[in-house]
Amino acid sequence: MKKSKLFVSFLTIKSIPLSPDNEYHLNANNIIIYNIYLPDFLNLQSYLYPFLNSIEIKKAQRFYKEIDRNRFIIYRAILKLLLGAYTRLDVKNIYLDYDFNKKPYLASHPWLHFNISHSENFASIAISRKKVGIDIEYLSEDFKYSSLLPDVFDDSERVIIQNSNDKKKTFYMLWTRKEAFVKALGKGIDEDFKYIPCSDGQHYVDFNLIKNSQNWQVYTFDLADYYLGAIAFEGLASNLNNIEMYNMPNNMKDLLRMKPRQS
Repeated sequence: MKKSKLFVSFLTIKSIPLSPDNEYHLNANNIIIYNIYLPDFLNLQSYLYPFLNSIEIKKAQRFYKEIDRNRFIIYRAILKLLLGAYTRLDVKNIYLDYDFNKKPYLASHPWLHFNISHSENFASIAISRKKVGIDIEYLSEDFKYSSLLPDVFDDSERVIIQNSNDKKKTFYMLWTRKEAFVKALGKGIDEDFKYIPCSDGQHYVDFNLIKNSQNWQVYTFDLADYYLGAIAFEGLASNLNNIEMYNMPNNMKDLLRMKPRQS
């Protein structure tokens, strides 16, 4: 039976401010993460709103809480600005399509892979020429995770959590790894989620489990205090210097500089 290799580890990467003069070009191995600290963008919500199309506006209006509605407007508009920067498309002409597991993609630019995750005050967007998935989580003190363990982790993973000095952080570390990987696969959370490997080291994964024959890497990274993230992408032995992480600027002048220049 065909097996894929999956390498899982921790990645030390520093998030730096995004330069207004950044070049939006992807090499074959580039993995770019863009972080958005949402409270810093709330005063820009009215400026970002016009970048949403009618479908996205209806989706925003379905959020019951105003804070959730505003957060969606912010990270969806910034995602479209980033996609416009990489594709040279006018943001108004960017319409996201969705596969059967509701993973978004651009039918007009199938080479551009992207994924987004949101948790409390942060949103993170991953962009690459490789299939990519990202998950970030707020390490909530109130979240009772114990009842989930038998359903989402195998015996060895539960032992790792139980033997950890920081059980809650270890739970989130392993959870985000699984979540980022299934998002990269476009698989979603299903009955096989429990059997997705997430401990450190190299694993061999059956084709029947992930319905994919490629090799993969998954890395945990620190996002901020009380936030943890994981990034998953195709391939092995990639140069980790090609993974970059940026903080998005919280002013419209710099955000608008991402828009394609009209010739």
